[in-house]
Amino acid sequence: MADKEKPASKTDRFETVVTVFIAIVSTIIALVASQSAVASGNATEAQHDGVLAKINFERVDGSSRAQIAHNERAFGIYRSNRDLYSLTVDYAVKAENAGNAAQGTALRQEAARQLEDSNNAYRFIDSNYLVKDPATGEYTSFDEQNYLNDQRQSASVYEDIAFDDNFAEADGLRAQSLTLGISLLAWFIALMFLTWAEITKSVLRWVWLAAGVLLALGLVAVYVITGVSRLIGLG
Repeated sequence: MADKEKPASKTDRFETVVTVFIAIVSTIIALVASQSAVASGNATEAQHDGVLAKINFERVDGSSRAQIAHNERAFGIYRSNRDLYSLTVDYAVKAENAGNAAQGTALRQEAARQLEDSNNAYRFIDSNYLVKDPATGEYTSFDEQNYLNDQRQSASVYEDIAFDDNFAEADGLRAQSLTLGISLLAWFIALMFLTWAEITKSVLRWVWLAAGVLLALGLVAVYVITGVSRLIGLG
């Protein structure tokens, strides 16, 4: 009787071990599936945030470029009238030196009008971004890029315009979800091997058990290596 009960006892132990492995793998499958779903949902949310940030960015840039065009138009008027003022004053001096006082007076009046127009145009310019020539002390241009960067930085304080970061996060989360999905398939294969080990009565069940366990250990090793790599990268 003892000899007949021994194989049955071994079979029971084998089935118990396989059942435990199946339970563990099934639990892991549920966890990986939930992580994959979370990563996919977060990727969709990050993509949505990226689109909104892109809209905000384009709105800020559009408004800023309109202001830049306004400043550059005002600066063009300021600069041209300033040049005309200097030129007219030179002609007035030449006329006066030639003894033509009346023409000199008229030219000086014209120069005064040009200077007034130049000063009026200057009032419409954001002078913080005017570029001055150190040699002459005259303003030569409007710093478009610096103005644009400052407007973007100011806007980023109260709204999200970093669409590149959001899109990069979405790409990373999609890759994570895809990786988890692939590993999920591998876990299902391991579960299939373990199930075959449970239902197979021949010696082949040991092959299925070994295949399932080795695949599961390989997946765990991949998770550990990936986790360590991320920690090192963060460090």
